[in-house]
Amino acid sequence: MTDQVCACPECDCAVDANAQVQGGKAYCCEACASGHREGAPCRMAGCHCGESEKIERDDEV
Repeated sequence: MTDQVCACPECDCAVDANAQVQGGKAYCCEACASGHREGAPCRMAGCHCGESEKIERDDEV
């Protein structure tokens, strides 16, 4: 079985058996599946999707 990647456009987390399926697409967590409503961050460790405003200011790292 191949690893599937989260359908969130800002995320490259792997989707596992606990995937959230929304509209036929698999997401790694509920926050990604809901489109990060209310700024909810991804639940995967080390992922910063859903926080693009913060990243945008520090893009010259």
